Amino acid sequence: MLLNIVICEDNDELRNYYQLIIKNYIKERPTIEMKIILSTANPKDVNIYLESHSDDLTFYLLDIEFPDSKIKGIDLATQIRKCDLESKIVFITTHEELMTMIFDRKVEPLDYIAKENGIKVIEERLNKDLDIAIKRLEPSSKQAEAEFKFYIGQRLYKFNLNKIDYFESSENTHNVFLHSENEIIEFPSSLKSIESQYKNFYRAHKSLLVNLNNIASLDDHAFKINFKDGTASDISRRKLVLLRKHCSQQL
Repeated sequence: MLLNIVICEDNDELRNYYQLIIKNYIKERPTIEMKIILSTANPKDVNIYLESHSDDLTFYLLDIEFPDSKIKGIDLATQIRKCDLESKIVFITTHEELMTMIFDRKVEPLDYIAKENGIKVIEERLNKDLDIAIKRLEPSSKQAEAEFKFYIGQRLYKFNLNKIDYFESSENTHNVFLHSENEIIEFPSSLKSIESQYKNFYRAHKSLLVNLNNIASLDDHAFKINFKDGTASDISRRKLVLLRKHCSQQL
């Protein structure tokens, strides 16, 4: 399980403190896959991140007010929850009067930390919050190995991962095609995002992500990947050689 960390705090000194706390946490736990993928003072950057990483497990550390922006931390949290029910949100703020708004928006934060408590208390709370986030996300991560989730608009879809033969990227849009025995489904995502979450899928080509568990055979004459359900996908000679080598290393 890879957990991305996103920090949005307009005070540079505080943001650097938060980064240091999390970097120390990561350093002390080398077996946990975790990285700070975005640290910014601009809430617009978080919205941009969300557009291309809505499928990624993320720990969001947000302030509630940004004086130089019309976007509030509560707005970011609301947007996060529209397309991501799993990721964790922690607010660190001086605006405790806005707590009721958090409940009204139903963003379900993991924690709400007052800056007035001081950096030592913030460090202790953040470390505990990260521990809790990892513990709670592990079961959903294991379940995600058995099912693939994606959104079309605001609607969440779930598909049996074992039924998926391969994903194919679209040339003209930021969409991906899911290929199974009886269905081809188009939805907004990227092969890079899917590949980072599902280790049984192999990038056979820049536009092709193959389910290794569903491969029946590799055809060296027709240059095809044959799947257990009887379907097939074309592949170049060079990529076929690399795929065969990868499959033999997995045995």
